[in-house]
Amino acid sequence: MEQTVTVSYTYTRRVRLEEKTCPQCGKTFEGVTKRKYCRRACQAKADYERNATTYRTNRMARYRREQKQGPRK
Repeated sequence: MEQTVTVSYTYTRRVRLEEKTCPQCGKTFEGVTKRKYCRRACQAKADYERNATTYRTNRMARYRREQKQGPRK
């Protein structure tokens, strides 16, 4: 299957779509060869799962800094 994408007012481009399966949710979707996830939410969830320890550590450090500073005005 192909899809026509308008790049500018004078130029359109045909993009080849492939049937793929999202590795995060398992849903089948049609996307270009570079696309891996069906939605941004799946992409964000996969990113969080890959880097969960780092995200939690940074969030805890930010929380502790805010607690030392006291309440905001």
